[in-house]
Amino acid sequence: MPEALAFARLEWRDGQPVSPEFGDGYFGSDAPLEEAHEVFLEANDLPRRFARPGARLAVAETGFGTGLNALLTLREWRSRAQPDGFLSLIGFESRPLHPDDLDRAHRMLGLDGPDAERLRSGYPPPVTGLHRIHFPQARAVLTLVFGDAAVTLPQLNAGVDAWYLDGFAPRRNPGLWNIGVFRQMARISRPGTTFGTYAAAGQVRRDLEAAGFTVRREPGHGRKRERLCGHFGDSKPASDPEGRPRPERVAVIGAGIAGLSAALALQDRGCNVHLFDPAGPGGGASGNPAAVLLPHLLPDDAGLNALALTGMRHTHALIKRAAEGLNGDESEVLLGDSVAFHGISGHARKRVQRLRARDPAESGYLFDPAATTPAGAPGPVLDYPGGRAVNMSALCRGLAGALPAVERYRVREIRPGPDEVLLEFDGDPATSTTFHAVVIATAGVPLCPEQARLDTVGGQMTRLRYPLASRDFRVRTGQGYWIRQDTDDHWIGATYRHDGLPDDPSLPPEPTIEDDHHNLRHLAWVPGMPSPEDARIMERWTGIRAVYRDRLPLVGASSMDARGRVMLTLGHGSRGLLYAPISGELAADRLVDLPEPVEKAVARRLSPRRLDKGPG
Repeated sequence: MPEALAFARLEWRDGQPVSPEFGDGYFGSDAPLEEAHEVFLEANDLPRRFARPGARLAVAETGFGTGLNALLTLREWRSRAQPDGFLSLIGFESRPLHPDDLDRAHRMLGLDGPDAERLRSGYPPPVTGLHRIHFPQARAVLTLVFGDAAVTLPQLNAGVDAWYLDGFAPRRNPGLWNIGVFRQMARISRPGTTFGTYAAAGQVRRDLEAAGFTVRREPGHGRKRERLCGHFGDSKPASDPEGRPRPERVAVIGAGIAGLSAALALQDRGCNVHLFDPAGPGGGASGNPAAVLLPHLLPDDAGLNALALTGMRHTHALIKRAAEGLNGDESEVLLGDSVAFHGISGHARKRVQRLRARDPAESGYLFDPAATTPAGAPGPVLDYPGGRAVNMSALCRGLAGALPAVERYRVREIRPGPDEVLLEFDGDPATSTTFHAVVIATAGVPLCPEQARLDTVGGQMTRLRYPLASRDFRVRTGQGYWIRQDTDDHWIGATYRHDGLPDDPSLPPEPTIEDDHHNLRHLAWVPGMPSPEDARIMERWTGIRAVYRDRLPLVGASSMDARGRVMLTLGHGSRGLLYAPISGELAADRLVDLPEPVEKAVARRLSPRRLDKGPG
């Protein structure tokens, strides 16, 4: 369960940030930029490594602090990296700074540019866990890991290429400088992974060596006599430890929100992406004209709440990127913000009451604990300020605009071979093409064993015209959902139909008046909602959801290829807006062997291997 963290308490002495708790300053010299460049970037040989074609590095830092090292690294990366490179930064921090202190520190350091602004605007709430910030123009991501490093390090699925050992002095912060932490660093280091630190204490050197690092002394920066640097393993550092094979040509099958999210993440990481979908972008269930983004929270499920927090943050970032593909106009994607979840049923009422009784940090502050239940509301309410109503069709168009054109071929078979994966397409005669890797993000065609466990559920949305007196334009959910576009124009839905579905799962169900009436009756709890007889139906939309029994998506390698070249992001169901974007990021990181955006325990919840343990 996410836990609340206190912001670091700072004192500014002669313009320098100091921690009274640790009795140490955040900067080790009067020239912090020069020291950081020498102690961390040069010690890890990063200027040269950044410039290599296809460079793909993971750089981790213990003691994120003001973000000085991360911003300096991003600046160096921008100046040297090739267009096909990608940088994954990780920053560990147990006492995050308040955004106001970050702003002051960045201005003082002369680092207050676009990257610093993006860091501050994407800075997470002070709760434990993994929080990712995207820097798409730099082809980089930063994963902030909040909490005690001894606790959070074991939860990482990562392979690190370079370490910055920063943080307060070892004698003042022994919890960060000990053999237990160094052994966890070794666990996620590759042979030849490098490190640099300003520290020179004998115990630090001995503990690093005991954890498997080869350590050497170098002259310290400025007035400091010595510092340590080195690499993991006994042999010399690899000449190019980050030069791991990357799948150059990747096929993504499905151009809904799941496929587009994965394709964008893979393209960011330097892969040559080919998208296949006979219906085009957002042509299936992802073409929903009015969908709702809200977290699915449970009072006693830490993993699910952590996934909800990272899912919400990632979808917010993806909405902004989609808007950039639509001339920067978010209004084309967003139909509403702030979502009120009403506890209508007895079960939902109890869940809302239990969540409201808890520390909101346990769900990453996703709901507003101070929000009051509106007069006349049926049942208790959870108010989600980060909730959104989204035009999925526009979202998909915006994302597709940043990708190669969708190729409108239907894939009928996938055959992994010794060196590549072959895709065979429908046609007479059939044609085929090979790729280095494949992502399956569609339930429309049976292509892998895991799809056999998917259930399909039809859904119908209804757009109606009817005047409602209330001026409350918040999205309402709880039993169905209601999206109010203006005083008289509303989208309501959605049905869950298991029968009467077309044999071809790629085709939408036929809309029915019966389902319109079902939606209206289902939302009779909304004050002023008309009866089925009085409503004026303006439009209908139908689609088919694909879902697993446990209502969680399947993300990971398919059993059809032991080498992990066939990746899945399937079964997002009615929570596609919440789960599909972060699932695409997870699938991409796993394919190209970069640090993953969720904890190991969460990734296991999504793994295809869970299907082997029983019905799902």
